[in-house]
Amino acid sequence: MDIILTNIWRFFDPLLFGAVLGSVLIMAWVQNGRASLVRAFAALANSSRDPFGDSGENATYMCRRIDFTMREAGLSGLEQVRSIDKFVVNVLGRLVHAKDSKSFEEWVRLEEHSAKTKLDGTATYWHSAAEIAPAIGLIGTIIGLIQLFATGIDPLKMGPAMSFTLLTSLYGLFVSHIIAFPIYVRLHARAEVLNSYRSMVIEHAISIAKRELNPVGPVHFSPAKASQKAA
Repeated sequence: MDIILTNIWRFFDPLLFGAVLGSVLIMAWVQNGRASLVRAFAALANSSRDPFGDSGENATYMCRRIDFTMREAGLSGLEQVRSIDKFVVNVLGRLVHAKDSKSFEEWVRLEEHSAKTKLDGTATYWHSAAEIAPAIGLIGTIIGLIQLFATGIDPLKMGPAMSFTLLTSLYGLFVSHIIAFPIYVRLHARAEVLNSYRSMVIEHAISIAKRELNPVGPVHFSPAKASQKAA
């Protein structure tokens, strides 16, 4: 331990670490799409907090609150219902102004899919980074070995090549297991909580729409009558 602490500066090469980290982030961005990088870093702002940790809000509470508001103020009263999750507020606002249950259900299913894709995408980016990082480190190791063999048995030149070889593997493992994978686990758990919460509230909203709004009946088409030939 004393040897590591005394020579800790030997384990950190800012340029090499930046090259490994930058390569990992770029490859994960290429793999997940152009908007994934921005969303992945934007999600870090709230990743340390549970979605409903401060308020204690949950799907059962929200569904009961919706039912209570319906009994007290009717369908229009849902515009006054508030939630920590802005997605749910938008869904309830749309429910109040929906014309029929079918169009509302189609809209809310599309919105749920879009929101779920964005949430899962942020976690998927960091999962991709965790998988790519060891490969980037291995590539650096192979480059270092090629450089090492190219220099021949020259002790003065073997040191830098070996250092490059080992540090790239170290940085690849560090980025994967110390940075990217823990972030993925956290964002994935957060996404599961939000997706489950939204799914339950959406199903409840759809059932209300089917009960309170006028459904659109099936459209019947009658075949055109054949024209009668003139006698």
